[in-house]
Order: sequence, then C-alpha cells, then structure tokens
Amino acid sequence: MTRRAPLRSTCRALMALALLVLLTACGGGDGSTSPVVPVGSTGTLVVTVGGLPADVPAAVVVTGPSGFSRTVSATETLTGLAVGAYTITPARASDRSIGYAAPTITATVSGGASVSAAASYGLRLLGRSSSNRTDESTAGRVKLLYTLPSDGTDRGLDTNGTIHRTISSGQRWLASQTGGRFMRYDVSDGGLDITFVRLPRTDAAYYGYGAFIRDSLEKDLRAAGWTQANVILLAYYDGRHIDRCGSSAQAPQLPGNLAAVYLRGSPNASNGCATQPFAATPTAAPGYIDFIALHELFHLQGLVSAAAPNHALSGHVGNDPTDLMYAGPLVWRPSVVDVTKSNYYNATGLATGVNNFINSPYVVPAP
Repeated sequence: MTRRAPLRSTCRALMALALLVLLTACGGGDGSTSPVVPVGSTGTLVVTVGGLPADVPAAVVVTGPSGFSRTVSATETLTGLAVGAYTITPARASDRSIGYAAPTITATVSGGASVSAAASYGLRLLGRSSSNRTDESTAGRVKLLYTLPSDGTDRGLDTNGTIHRTISSGQRWLASQTGGRFMRYDVSDGGLDITFVRLPRTDAAYYGYGAFIRDSLEKDLRAAGWTQANVILLAYYDGRHIDRCGSSAQAPQLPGNLAAVYLRGSPNASNGCATQPFAATPTAAPGYIDFIALHELFHLQGLVSAAAPNHALSGHVGNDPTDLMYAGPLVWRPSVVDVTKSNYYNATGLATGVNNFINSPYVVPAP
C-alpha cells in the first residue's frame, strides 16, 4: 500500500517551485534587478510632417505627460511614450518671405497601440486688409497690392493664395539663379502683407490713358498714401492695358516707385495676359505671368542701366531672348538671369557704372 504525502508538504513544495521560477525570470539569483514593465503600459505616436517645400525645415514641438517634450523636423515615430494626451504644435516656417503655418492638434496615446498625428502645413494667408499692416522689417522691401478699378470684378487673389503662389515661384527661381539671393517682400505676422486697393477710376478710364496707365495708377496710389520710404510697390492690377502685361518706373528716365502687372492686359491679343496662368503651386517653375513680375521689379531697381554692354530698348538687353531682361524682335523665353553676367547681375561685381542686382537695397543677400 502506497502512502500519500501529507497535503501540507505538497503545498510547500509547489510554493518553493513557484518562487524559484519567479526568481529566475526576474534575474534574482545573482542580486541584479530588472523592472517588470506591464504589458501595454506605453504606446507609439507617429508624427507626420507635410505641406512644406522639401528644402524648408519644420520645427514641430510635441509635449505630453510627465514633462515630455520633443522637437521633430520631419516625419518621425516616437516610441515608448507614456499613456496620455500629447499636444503637437508646429512652429511657423518661412520660405523666402513666403509664410507657412499648421494648426496645433492633440493626440491620445494608448497602451500597446500606435496613433498618428499630422502636422499639415499650408500657406499662411492673412485676412483681407485695405490698409498697411505692421511690417516685420524696416529694411528695403517690396509691398504687394491687389488693385481693382472702381468697377472691377474682385477675384480675391490677395486672400486665396494666387499671389502667394506666383511670388513663391519667382522667388525660388530667382534664388536658384543668383546663389541664394531673392527679393525682400513686406511680411506681417508671418505672412505676405498684400493690401487690397479699390481704385477711384473705372477700367475704361484707366484704359483710356493708353500707354500712361501705369502713371495714372501711381498717381492715384500716391494720393491714397502709398508713399512709404524704403518701399517699392508691386501692384497686381485686375484691369486692362492696351498692349502689355506689365510696366514699371525706372530711374533716372522715369522716376517712380510702382511696378504693375496687368492681369487683363492686351485684351485684343489671342494670347492676352488674362490667358496666362499663375504658378499652380508655390514650388512650380515660373511661367510667363510669374516672370513678368520679376522683370518689372528689376526695372524698378534701375536695371538694366544704360552703361551695360548689351543695353537695348531703354532698360533691357538685346542679346539673348532667354534673358530675364530681354526685349527685341525674338520671342521672349526667360530662363536665365543675365546670360553673359555682364549686364546687370554678377556676384563678383560689374564694370564701373553698370548697376548690379546684388547691390539693390531690396535684395536679401546670399546666405
């Protein structure tokens, strides 16, 4: 007859075995300790960053429980996060005077799970203003105006991103041509400061001035108070011009501070200005209407000066139709700033008496 071990002895043996297994699992046999992390006590947060040009860095601050704080500059996966609510705060970004912003959002991290949050940047579009806002800089700068004749149709180009896209396209191309130099535009509160101006005359009245439309626009803008020192004006005029898409003052032969882009210019031409598209995105290559603005702004800075080797037709060059400042019998196909680097732009300098773009007070120097 086999004798059974007492129940108490059996229980003691089982308890000793369980303790041995626990000590082994926790590393207790050699005096070391390892924290036991409950399964599912931390989580993962995937922060995606989008909407900025590829060469513009982001700064997205992620804050959360227990003083957690991390700044990410691109899409990043944050692991081992304590459970709780996290705030994702994207800082504003700037690309050559073009502002970008993204809303602050929150995300809740759960144990053992992954959650995503998107920092989605877009152009920083300020609301409409009919007066000049507080400028971020007092240096020489270009002031943007969206101007309409008294009876003109308002297309909202100052607030819907259209003017922002065309300026951005031109700025990025210009920087690529000039070693990082670009125009300094008027910026307020992190965004392009574009002022809406309803002019006092009808479209027909301005059109009736013929080749002197720009002079009449400048006269009316001056009467309205647009006479800031150290500021030149670029007006997108949503009206007609008899035969062109842009014109500008150019010292010394035509003093003034206004360059104008005529959005409905050359109305009788099959390829009139109204048929020319704006840049579709802020990073798109510039097209005809985008180049026109740059061309006229260069004139407003005294380019091309009469002393330039290839000077032609009052403020232009006549040697190459791919030059930004070309005018002549060939079809203008702008793709280069100063083809010969001898007429109006050279980073190392130009001949005495030849105005150089790099010396303009309205240009941001190369980095």
